[in-house]
Amino acid sequence: MDNCIENVIEWLRDEKRATLSLSQRRTISRVKQLAEQYPEECQIVAENKDGSLCAHIPVSWIRINPGMELTEEQREKRAETMRENMAKRRL
Repeated sequence: MDNCIENVIEWLRDEKRATLSLSQRRTISRVKQLAEQYPEECQIVAENKDGSLCAHIPVSWIRINPGMELTEEQREKRAETMRENMAKRRL
């Protein structure tokens, strides 16, 4: 895996299945978990000697999601809301 640094998601237009080629450990671990939980939807095609992985997943699972950039005030507000919600659950 030392030489393999690529992570690839590939699918054809109008297809329902995508192919993943992964070298990133945390993503490989996540895909393995999903394959155990959803064997009909997520299949491990190959686990290579270098540690990389090839798998098939539904295209509907693919998301492009930019992270949120919050101000310090927004973070504090969210933290306070979370603390309030946690306190309500304990009651």
